Amino acid sequence: MGKIGIIAPYRELYYETLSVKEEMKDYGKDIEVRIGLLSNAVDVAKDLLKNGAEVLISRGGTLNYIRCEFPNIPLVEIEISSYDIAEAIMKAKKVSSNIALVVFNNMLYESRDIAKLFEVNIRIFYIEREEQAIDAVRKAVDDGYDVIVGGGIANRVAAQMGLKSVLILSGKDSIFRSIKQAQDILRYKKDVVKQLKLIETVMENTPLGILTTDGNGRIKTVNSKALDIIKMPKEHVIGENIKDIIPEIRVEDNNFLTEINGSKIMVNVKHLDIISYNIGCIITLEEINEISRKEKYIRSAFVKKGHKARYNFENIIGKSQEISDCIKIAKKYSNFDSTVLIYGETGTGKEMFAQSIHNASKRAKGPFVAINCASLSETLMESELFGYVEGAFTGASKGGKTGLFEIAHGGTLFLDEISEMPLSIQAKLLRAIQEKAIMRLGDDRIIPVDVRIIAASNKDLYQQVKKGAFRADLYYRLNVLNLKVPPLRERKEDVILLFEHFLDIYSIKFNIEKPIIDTNGYEIIQKYHWPGNVRELENFTERLLAAYGSKYITSEEILYILGIEKDNILNPENSETISALTLKNFDEREIYRILKENNFNKTRTAKQLGIGRTTLWRILKKYQNL
Repeated sequence: MGKIGIIAPYRELYYETLSVKEEMKDYGKDIEVRIGLLSNAVDVAKDLLKNGAEVLISRGGTLNYIRCEFPNIPLVEIEISSYDIAEAIMKAKKVSSNIALVVFNNMLYESRDIAKLFEVNIRIFYIEREEQAIDAVRKAVDDGYDVIVGGGIANRVAAQMGLKSVLILSGKDSIFRSIKQAQDILRYKKDVVKQLKLIETVMENTPLGILTTDGNGRIKTVNSKALDIIKMPKEHVIGENIKDIIPEIRVEDNNFLTEINGSKIMVNVKHLDIISYNIGCIITLEEINEISRKEKYIRSAFVKKGHKARYNFENIIGKSQEISDCIKIAKKYSNFDSTVLIYGETGTGKEMFAQSIHNASKRAKGPFVAINCASLSETLMESELFGYVEGAFTGASKGGKTGLFEIAHGGTLFLDEISEMPLSIQAKLLRAIQEKAIMRLGDDRIIPVDVRIIAASNKDLYQQVKKGAFRADLYYRLNVLNLKVPPLRERKEDVILLFEHFLDIYSIKFNIEKPIIDTNGYEIIQKYHWPGNVRELENFTERLLAAYGSKYITSEEILYILGIEKDNILNPENSETISALTLKNFDEREIYRILKENNFNKTRTAKQLGIGRTTLWRILKKYQNL
């Protein structure tokens, strides 16, 4: 890996960085740390680059100076966190409550409510160049501010004027994150270089025509196949602008058809960027007749690659006994090839469990194909599951279509919301499961399939059978191994854990700092019954960050996003609502039957029903009051 150069604008940061480097041991051997403030840092940066540094790290105004001098060198900023600023303000507050913040534009991104938060009189003076620091400090003094808070230059000017000042320090966490980011850039750059070398090696051995350009669009390399396609000699191509040969080329990645010297060509353009810096592009050319010949193969390969399970058991967040037991059972099921029936309310994560079972099974390298049985009409569902041959019905695609059973061959077919499948399709599904073979629509040929079935439902299929809405024979064929995913209200200790997980995800997605949550806010989130389960909690977290961004989020704001009153969330009577929701899913006689089978042991009965013991108690109490 290449070298990293770190330029510290002040001595405390220099020694703190050396400490981080020492803690990183072998990972820190390619890191060189120097001191340099603002314009003086430019010469330091030149020396570091001369010594082999490929990425530079600094902060504040010093980073701005380096960026202006070296626009093409990857730079990483040691970010100043809200905690760093808060710590400096609290120190300054001990001197005076009249505080002036003298900072560069990139040192403070969020300035709202600082004065109110710390109960002080604060004014922010932004500067862009070091020479502006003197005027900013003088203006602060003239306006009655007693203490200066800022970076190295602000503190130096304040000291020269005999003023009290506090330096905004960057902590070890910020330094460590900047180094990790620089290392990621180096790894990425190394991968790009390897990719370019690989391209050079394979260019002459590929059936595609390939050209590469630099960042200015000048052609650097071209293979023999490309020369054959464009019908031009190499000496008339190298060094020319790509637009002189293919005028339709645009700045973004794209695919398009064109005609070059009488030949119809498919052009694919892929630009190569390193941290927003364009280093060129790779252009592939292929004649249309070649594409037509490969079309069926390409389509088949694409379909198989598109059906992969993304989740593993490690992705399931939770430490409660309920979810731990569920994961434990699911892991055992992954060791067998039997059909699995997953029960759970909407938003509990049934498909995540299905994918995890698949990825932990012997079929992990095979496809994972999912279909939502509630989203398709009866006719469309049949053609999707079993496929059809050309001419099977009006509008059938030329060449027919491969069904999901065939696509899932060697892997897993996940049937979500199985309770919504029409009865006529249920009969055909049962036969396919029993015979391990299917027949395409309009065909009489039997196609063997090796598929494991995992089905999911948010309804009690046993009750659906009793109502005549679901086939009994299919129910017993599916219900070999069953798994009940607990609702979020029955795994309360996981609520905050999941909330923090989603906070991390959406803070990164929205490119904002993770907000501080009011203590009472956590209590509200913990006590809310979450009828939409984990999905509702995730959507709530996304809305919360979208509405209030990176700051201190109050309990009132949380209540507003939830759309409820504080008295309602804290009222124990809400448990009746939860019981009512649970009660809908169970029949009194069914519960009594299972109780009797378990010799009226409520713990075993609750486990068999897939609910908590407290929930079972509430359901029984509810029936007594009916």
